[in-house]
Amino acid sequence: MSRRTMFVVTTLALLVLSPLAAWAGDRFADVPDDNIFHDDISWLAESGVTIGCNPPENTYFCPDDNVTRDQMAAFLNRLSTKQVVDAGTVEGWGAEDLLDAAATGVGGPIAEQLAEVNLANAAYQDVEVAEADGYESFLACFEHHHEGGMGQHYVNQNLLDGVVEATRPEAMVYELDANGDIAGLVAHEYIVPIDAWTESEPPSLFGQEFAKHSVLPIWKLHVWIWKDNPAGLFTDHNPKVRLCPEGVPVFPEPPA
Repeated sequence: MSRRTMFVVTTLALLVLSPLAAWAGDRFADVPDDNIFHDDISWLAESGVTIGCNPPENTYFCPDDNVTRDQMAAFLNRLSTKQVVDAGTVEGWGAEDLLDAAATGVGGPIAEQLAEVNLANAAYQDVEVAEADGYESFLACFEHHHEGGMGQHYVNQNLLDGVVEATRPEAMVYELDANGDIAGLVAHEYIVPIDAWTESEPPSLFGQEFAKHSVLPIWKLHVWIWKDNPAGLFTDHNPKVRLCPEGVPVFPEPPA
């Protein structure tokens, strides 16, 4: 582990001084190769960060609230790899402000809010859980040949109203594999029907205004909270997402 990574891990541990006592001595279970966070956890194990809270010393990363080993591994890996946090930016920040900062490219209150969204919707990485909670496959696979993929949306029709709630996205967006099967959760989409929004200004969330869809009668905002997007956290398409596989119906986007 590099000195920089050691600094990040130690700093985060020192920032959180009141862990749950019940965690003392807890070790994290391993995960199978097909787990979406397998690479992150492999990095975690190779770096020696394999134990949870160890009060009263607190020399390991120890969040205020219970998180899975998956989530902790992904956060630490992103943080160390993208080198967002250093001695010049840690000072004055609380542990909550650092949550997922590397993954989102934002910090402070927005990063904290996105981290809450991440944790609140982690179960929907399993599409069957999403379906059980009312999310249904919607239309076809979405993509843009010049800007990147998007994926298959699963929309909860019960949430399609004039209310915008950060921890309850109207749609989960899943990347498809070469066979057209679900490869993994990559984004959330917030959707407000045009007719349901009565304010003069567009809906907004995370400091971002929603945009009108070019075809569908909705306001929409994508958040690539589960897969890094070099084009931007809130852009519609992601060049890292596979385009719709052959044989899968594709939603007709207008030409750019």
